[in-house]
Amino acid sequence: MAAVKRNGRALAIVFGIADIATAILVYIGVFEGLPARDGLVDSAAALVVLLFAAAGVGLLAETRWAHRAALAASIVALVLGLLLVATLSLTASYLSGVYGPVGRGGALILGLVAAMALPYLVVLPFVEIVWLARQRSARPAAASAIEPSAASAAISES
Repeated sequence: MAAVKRNGRALAIVFGIADIATAILVYIGVFEGLPARDGLVDSAAALVVLLFAAAGVGLLAETRWAHRAALAASIVALVLGLLLVATLSLTASYLSGVYGPVGRGGALILGLVAAMALPYLVVLPFVEIVWLARQRSARPAAASAIEPSAASAAISES
């Protein structure tokens, strides 16, 4: 049981660091890297940055709300990441088809951006959601495994 708890804590640290790194990368990519932005892009990026930063800090500090924050951050990032990758892919295919060789250059850039966003905004949130679901399903089993021993200890003390 201690090994499972240690493994869970190690993964919480890994996901906490990954969440903070993702928050930093999204901030740099959107707010420092994009020359022209829209309010919709800014608000979505700000939401992702805030949620991932909160989730990362919560997971590293072992707060009670860390799993809820990580789940919220992962769901929002997964939805926005899938929308981003789909939009970039459709735009790349449109540019390539309509504008020929000139559009292929733009399509290449959009494809590279989609490939860079995929690990942080699709894969990481998906894996983190799976980990959180397993943590949640393991918690009641661990609690019920502890209760009988605590009950027997109370009976033996009486």
